[in-house]
Amino acid sequence: MIVLRLRQLREEKHVTQADVAQQLNITREAYSMYESGKRQMNYESLDLLAAYFTVSVDYLLGRKDDRGALRPDEAALVRNYALLDARGRTNVDAMIKHELSLVTGREE
Repeated sequence: MIVLRLRQLREEKHVTQADVAQQLNITREAYSMYESGKRQMNYESLDLLAAYFTVSVDYLLGRKDDRGALRPDEAALVRNYALLDARGRTNVDAMIKHELSLVTGREE
């Protein structure tokens, strides 16, 4: 499954094997072996690829069909929300409900 997904993601991003290899700090030949299934990657490379393609490791491995990774801006929002106290979370929740009502035209 990972072989198919690596190639699909690379083609969707319109990058070459050399481009991806450069992101992983490996040779194009090494990446080509990952994409062809002739070589297994270590966890670090798998994690870097997931981040590069903005998908989850589970998606790459074929465990989930949902790509499931948060974009960097979304991840920052989640991290910041987790740092808030109860009052802050209540305020953020209220603001989100208000903004959604403006977009959808209905109160939640």
